[in-house]
Amino acid sequence: MSHSLRALILLLGILLLPGCVFHYHESAPRETLRNGTLLKKTWYHAETTAADGTRIRFTVYQPRMRADLTTPLLIHAHGFGLTRMARPLSLYGQLLPAGEIAKKAWHGGYFVISYDQRGHGASEGTIGLIQPDKEADDVSRIIDWATRNLPLATDNNDPLVGMIGESYGGGVQLLASVRDARIDALVPITTWYNLDQALFPNGVPKTSWLTFLGVIGYTFNPLHMDNGMTGQFMSEMIGHSRPQLRKTLVNNSLAGHCGNGEWPQADALLIPGLRDVLFPYNQAVDMQNCFKQAGRDVRLVAVADGHLMPDQQWSPGLPVWHMQKEVVCAGKTLKTAAIIRDWLDGKLKGDDKALARVPSFCLAGDPLTDARQQIGKWQPLKTVHVGSGMSGQFELLLKPLDHVGNWVRPARVPANWDKPHNGWLRPARVPLLAPTQTTFIAGVPRIQLKFSHTDRDDPVLYLRLAKWRPGSGSYKILNQQVTPVHAKGPLEFELNGVNARIEPGEVLGLLVTGWNSQFRFAGSGSGTDASISGQISLPLVVPVTAPEQP
Repeated sequence: MSHSLRALILLLGILLLPGCVFHYHESAPRETLRNGTLLKKTWYHAETTAADGTRIRFTVYQPRMRADLTTPLLIHAHGFGLTRMARPLSLYGQLLPAGEIAKKAWHGGYFVISYDQRGHGASEGTIGLIQPDKEADDVSRIIDWATRNLPLATDNNDPLVGMIGESYGGGVQLLASVRDARIDALVPITTWYNLDQALFPNGVPKTSWLTFLGVIGYTFNPLHMDNGMTGQFMSEMIGHSRPQLRKTLVNNSLAGHCGNGEWPQADALLIPGLRDVLFPYNQAVDMQNCFKQAGRDVRLVAVADGHLMPDQQWSPGLPVWHMQKEVVCAGKTLKTAAIIRDWLDGKLKGDDKALARVPSFCLAGDPLTDARQQIGKWQPLKTVHVGSGMSGQFELLLKPLDHVGNWVRPARVPANWDKPHNGWLRPARVPLLAPTQTTFIAGVPRIQLKFSHTDRDDPVLYLRLAKWRPGSGSYKILNQQVTPVHAKGPLEFELNGVNARIEPGEVLGLLVTGWNSQFRFAGSGSGTDASISGQISLPLVVPVTAPEQP
C-alpha cells in the first residue's frame, strides 16, 4: 500500500471514528476477569469526569496476566485534531509510531490507556492549548481512575505511570509531569518547550502552520474549537498584537513553569525532529536544560524529520509529519521503537539492562561518533543587502534553472569563494566556511546582527543556513530550517538548530530572503530593503586529529 493511500485512509478513519457508538464504563467491567484468577487480554472503553464536569473518554488495553499480579500503566496522548487509539486495529495504532509503540507495550504486558483530549473525539469540552488546570488535570483524573480500577504496579504505594505521544500529545505530558508526581517516565515526541516562540518565532507568526492547524481543528472536531482563542490567533496573523495571547502561550508551556521554578517531576526521553519546521530542535535543547535543572534523568535522541511543510518537503510517511524507524547512535543503527521500549522498561519495570541501551544523546546521522572537538567561535559576517520582499518567492521556479547551469559551471572552490552576493529576486548569500576536511555542523548556531534599511521601520528577513558548491547555482537548505527576524536592533538570537555534513569542495553559508512560504503574508512585502552585518557562532564538529583552531 502506498504511503499516500495509507495517509488518505487515516484521514478518512479519523473523520468517521467520532461517529462510532461506544459503551463507556465508569469503572472496569467485571467481565475483564476470567475464572477469578486470570485477567484476559482485552480492551474496553471507559470515562472519567474532570474537575469542571467535563467527561474524558478513553480506551483501556488490558494485558493477559494473573489476577494477583500488577503491571505499570502507559498513557497514550494523541496529536492536535486527532483522536485516540479506540481499538487494536485503530488507524492511529497502524500508522503513527506513538500508537504503534503503545499497542506493542500492551502486547508486552503493560496496561495502556489511550484517551481523547478534551474537545477531541468523544471527550467533551473545547479545544484549548494545554491549559494546566484543564488538559493537564485531565491526565491526573485518568490516573485516579486507573488506580481505583486496575492492578497497577507501585513503588512505595505510588503507581508506576508512563506517558507517550507526539506533538500536542507531547505538550500535555510536560505540563502533567509538573502537576502530578505520580508520572514517572515521559516520551514527548516532536513537541514544544515554548509555544509562543514556536508559533511566533522572534515575534513573526507562522501563518501557514497556524492556518493549517486551524483547518485541522475545525475539520476533524467541528464546533469544539475555542473560538475566543482562535480569534486572537487570527488577529495576530493579520498584524494586530495580542499580548495576552502571547503570555498565555508561554504560561501553557513548560517554559513558563520552569521560568517560575515549577519543575517536571518525571524522567524524560526527548525525541525532537531535526527537520521539524514547527517545533525545531532548539525547543528540545531548552526542554533538556529544564529537566536537567530539575535534577531529572533526561535523554535526547533526535530523528531526522518531524513536522514537515507539505509544499516544501517530502517524507515517506504522512504528508505533514514523520518519525524515522531507525537512528544511528555511536556508530550503531538502533530502532527508534526499541529505544523507547527500553526506556519505558527501564523506568517502569526496573530493567537496568534495557535502560543502559538508551543513548543519553544522539543526533540522527551521528556526527559525534568517537572523540571530536566542537568549535563555536564568533566569526564576522560580511555585509549583504536584500532589496525586495520578492527575494526567495520564486525559488520553486528558478532552482531548476540552477541545475541546468551546473552542467557548464566548474565545480571548484575559487579564490574569492567568500564573496557575498546581494539579493533581489534570488536569496542573498553570505559564505561562511569552505572546509578542507569533512566537517559537521551539529547544534544551535547563534548570530549577532546589525541592520540598516531605508523605506520601512520594521522589515522582516528570513535566515537559513545552506551549503553549495562554488560555480554551482544550486544550494541545499540545512534541515529545511528558517529563522525570521524583524530588522531592528542590534540583536543577538539563536538560529534554528541543524545537523549536516559539509564536505571539502562545499561552502557553508547564510541565505537571506524577504519572503518564506511558512510565513506567508507575515513579511514586509515588496518594500523590503535592508542590509545586515554582524557575526555568527557555528557549532562545528571536526575530528580530533585536525589541527587546533587558532
